[in-house]
Amino acid sequence: MPYLLKKPSADDKLQILGRTAEFDVCGLPRIFTQKSKKFQRFKFIYPAVGKGGRCVWLFKVLQTNYCEGNCYYCANRKDRNFIRTSFSPAELARLFIKYHQSGQADGFFLSSAIYDSVKKTQEQMFKTLWLVRKKYHYEGYIHFKILPGSEDSLIEKSAKLADRVSVNLEAPSSFYLSRLSPTKDFQKQLFSTLQKISRISKKIPLKAGITTQLVVGAAGESDREILSLSYQLYKKYKLWRVYYSGFIPLKDTPLENNSPCLPLREFRLYQADFLLRGYGFTPEELPFGKEGFLPLDRDPKLAWAFSHPEKFPLEVNKASYQELLRVPGIGKISAKRIIETRSKGKITSLDELKATGCVVKRARNFLTINGKFYPSSSQIKEEESTQLFLWEEI
Repeated sequence: MPYLLKKPSADDKLQILGRTAEFDVCGLPRIFTQKSKKFQRFKFIYPAVGKGGRCVWLFKVLQTNYCEGNCYYCANRKDRNFIRTSFSPAELARLFIKYHQSGQADGFFLSSAIYDSVKKTQEQMFKTLWLVRKKYHYEGYIHFKILPGSEDSLIEKSAKLADRVSVNLEAPSSFYLSRLSPTKDFQKQLFSTLQKISRISKKIPLKAGITTQLVVGAAGESDREILSLSYQLYKKYKLWRVYYSGFIPLKDTPLENNSPCLPLREFRLYQADFLLRGYGFTPEELPFGKEGFLPLDRDPKLAWAFSHPEKFPLEVNKASYQELLRVPGIGKISAKRIIETRSKGKITSLDELKATGCVVKRARNFLTINGKFYPSSSQIKEEESTQLFLWEEI
């Protein structure tokens, strides 16, 4: 049973509703944020990546953590015994503006559990959004969470004020959702809401598009099933991002004794996701094992390259842009720079290749330079780096 604080202060609420908002993912994978203090501020301000690769800080809280749902993994599930509280729209809008004006928050991420009804909770959230935009004249970034089953009119009004809207699908199919939540219908509630948002976004284009989130590692789903869904969402519904939230077991939930999702698995999903969205890969090309999981010992692009020796080495002065994108150590920016550099004259050395931003210690094993091959004598070692994420906006 939930229990209450006696007259909780705004700071009390921020700590409670900010802490439970952490499960709505909006930024860097846990593999980075857990290891570095530079990604840690308050319990309600979270790092994400903004334009130009700079780190931005999102004020991320729930409108309420009272919930009608009973998802087996969720911190806010109805039958879980912990402190419940809510913000009024005026209170939450005022708090965000306070932290924004003090320079501690660059943007606003508003989500909520569902209290009383979807309509009532979404209306409270919209009032908060309206106050931030219209009363306080805030013009910066807002990510607004749409609750499953919300009415079209509320989604439309929200889309006019928010930069991004999203709805959490949580699982790759009805089968896996049934293992996570007895109260949600994948097709009738979750997917249909995503379809509504997609239709509305065609009429009211969102600056930062539509996103969704999947819980990873709680229901036995494979990486192949997850990424096959993500690929369809990108192709058919033009989603901006799919976020992957690694499962963390919580006390007083039915899944509290389950093993957590490895942060490295979450990271590999993001790496593979980038290949689908920006590098021309299809799910069928990804290097899944027999059980449908990505290898953990090397990143998906490197694993793909090692499994296709017939495609390498490529001549850096002749390879197309799409071919260059498949070379480990070459990203979209360095591929474009290679094309630009060789338009002025042939690339003839590793130093010239390095000047394009290419990670030479990886790429040299898959390229020839003006007909010469410069393989590394040492084994390619992967370093966990935020570089790939620094060119991916929130």
